[in-house]
Amino acid sequence: MQFSNKQVLIVEDQRPFLLLLKGLMHSMGASDVVTKSSAEQAVSLCKKHKFDIVICDLHLGTENKNGYELIEELRTRRLINPTSVFILISADSARPVVLGSIERRPDDFLIKPFSQVQLKSRIIRAWQKRQFLQLAFSLIEQGEFNSAIDHIEGLLETPRHYKGHCEQLLVELYWRISQPQKALDVLRDYIEGKPVLWAQIAIGKSYLQLNDYEKAISVAKKTLKRNRFNADAHDILAQAHHAMSSSEKALESIKEAIKLSPFSLPRHYKACEIGRQSNDLVLAATSSQAIWDLSKRTVNKTSLHWCGIIRSLLDVAESAEDKKQRNKYQQEALLTLQRGKFDEHLQKIDREFDVDIFGYIVNARISAIDGKLIDAKRHLNTSQTQLEDKYTEVPTAFLPDSINIMYKLGEFDDALQLNAMLSSREAELDPNSSNMLKAQAQNAQKNLACYQQFNREGIQHYQQQDYERAKASFALAQGFAPVNTGVALNLLQCLLQIAIKEDNADIKLVNECKRLFKLIDDMTLKAPYKEKYENIRDELSKFIGF
Repeated sequence: MQFSNKQVLIVEDQRPFLLLLKGLMHSMGASDVVTKSSAEQAVSLCKKHKFDIVICDLHLGTENKNGYELIEELRTRRLINPTSVFILISADSARPVVLGSIERRPDDFLIKPFSQVQLKSRIIRAWQKRQFLQLAFSLIEQGEFNSAIDHIEGLLETPRHYKGHCEQLLVELYWRISQPQKALDVLRDYIEGKPVLWAQIAIGKSYLQLNDYEKAISVAKKTLKRNRFNADAHDILAQAHHAMSSSEKALESIKEAIKLSPFSLPRHYKACEIGRQSNDLVLAATSSQAIWDLSKRTVNKTSLHWCGIIRSLLDVAESAEDKKQRNKYQQEALLTLQRGKFDEHLQKIDREFDVDIFGYIVNARISAIDGKLIDAKRHLNTSQTQLEDKYTEVPTAFLPDSINIMYKLGEFDDALQLNAMLSSREAELDPNSSNMLKAQAQNAQKNLACYQQFNREGIQHYQQQDYERAKASFALAQGFAPVNTGVALNLLQCLLQIAIKEDNADIKLVNECKRLFKLIDDMTLKAPYKEKYENIRDELSKFIGF
């Protein structure tokens, strides 16, 4: 390999080591060597120039983008060529750091100190591999997965030094096109053969995709007998046990995976899902915080991750058994909300995100947890009115938590409307929000069905002027949607007709009308509801005297 015609970028915040690396590259024959002290500078430079070799330190300052985040951004945004080599270096040899580094898939990872011979041999080895697989990488980058599969299968027909690398790429491509059985066919020789680590993990993941959970568990357990520190094997166990509804085992496995390798976004997404569905909401809250910390400087950044922290804290508060614990998590959520007003990362990620409007949604949730449903409804209405006033289209970041509180208050019609809006923006949702919404919709399904059934029956009885039966049906509907505006108006209208028909209103009916009046009056109502309320308000005043 000739270094004289290669463009090299070195990213290192410690000047002595930066100069040392530059000297090493010069001594190898590289003449075009550029140095930067931060990942942010490196990204800006890579927008203009494509480098053949990038050597980057893992730690580049506490508040700056690190080496993990740089490799993700350069690869994801295609700011380096498919043939470019990325070498990650670090003085930190702690297991979580090493595993986190490997999971980002640099071409190699070196622990400081290392010699020129080591650095040179690693670069040459990585360069030769990338050159051999150049066309495959280019096709994958262009999204031509089937063409890449054909090319790699052609490479495998002749025994080569890079057989394992070809097989790995091929397996991952079959996963991408949802053909796990073909991935398993590629791995057939490894199932009963030599226990190669990457292949065993790939076999386990393929069984997961085939829903063969018992085999996935068996492979993962065998892998852990040989290497008890393999986080991927624990991931497989967690997902398999979760799919089989073995909550305790799933929690144990995902927590062990995080303990071994805590710097993985997909792992924390899965932890949130397992935590929520297994009622370990503290785990979901902890992983939601980790998701924000791991993503806020990366290409995966989104204000949804910040919202997820507050949502998960309120989930814990809602499930708390005593008032002290509930208050603790509510206060923590409010403190996170307050800090968000001064969070530079949040402002950079989404300048249009209005923390104050989101605050109304949060306070609606807190009021609902405290049983103050009318206050919750008032906060929710304020948030939705302000969203409509400020934005032509409501930003996605506000929708999951708005839907969350709508389900809790029984505002199903509004929740379904926002869900329909989200369905066209599914690509914008992060997995944490997506999983929460699916769980919420599933939990609300029974209440929604009952609400719709009784409300529909009430409307039919009302149209038949059978107001007593209509009243009974609307009351049942309200039991499943306690502060739903539509059913409250229907019930109020029905009670008014009973009063008119009897030309009198007993104290029980008056009190019921006052309760509904308190629920509706002074609320910001949508146009159809507002018109309906105004039509009955004057007649209603005759009976309850407001």
